[in-house]
Amino acid sequence: MKGVILNLVEEAVVETHGEAVWDAVLGHAGLEGAWTSLGAYPDDELPRLVAAGSELLGAEPERLARDLGRHAAQGLARRHPDYFARCEGTLPFLRSLDDVVHREVRKLHPDAAPPRFSWSEVGGPVPGGGAAMDLHYRSERRLCWLAVGMIEGTASFYGERTEVRHEACQLDDAPRCTLRVTTRRG
Repeated sequence: MKGVILNLVEEAVVETHGEAVWDAVLGHAGLEGAWTSLGAYPDDELPRLVAAGSELLGAEPERLARDLGRHAAQGLARRHPDYFARCEGTLPFLRSLDDVVHREVRKLHPDAAPPRFSWSEVGGPVPGGGAAMDLHYRSERRLCWLAVGMIEGTASFYGERTEVRHEACQLDDAPRCTLRVTTRRG
């Protein structure tokens, strides 16, 4: 896992709960927390942080990962506005993840192993207006709730409301997660 994601998690916890809570989470997770944004770190560090934060904050792990993902998307938008400026909304951005965003990540960081995304259109009208697609997420890290939060944070960046429903999940032994993403303006 790249350090930038771990840095964004630290930023989220410190901004929301303060340095003392972050230090407690690190201690509970048995981690030092000295990550550089370009460094590569063991894949188990983020799940350990989520588990420790969940215990210390009394939050469900999925909910905490989702909240961290929302914050991480906003942080990525601040750090890499060019990736977000290429698209006019959440769904076009999600369609570009593997072909544009993650391809650039792999060029800059050949050792990176970002999740794999594919997508399919949802036919027919969306109740209440808006647009929808199925986003297919596959990762050995199985951090789908972080991905859900990142989708929600991306929608917030574009000024859209979003609903993300798990239609299938790797955590339930599906080969990939299928996330039904519905967006509406405003």
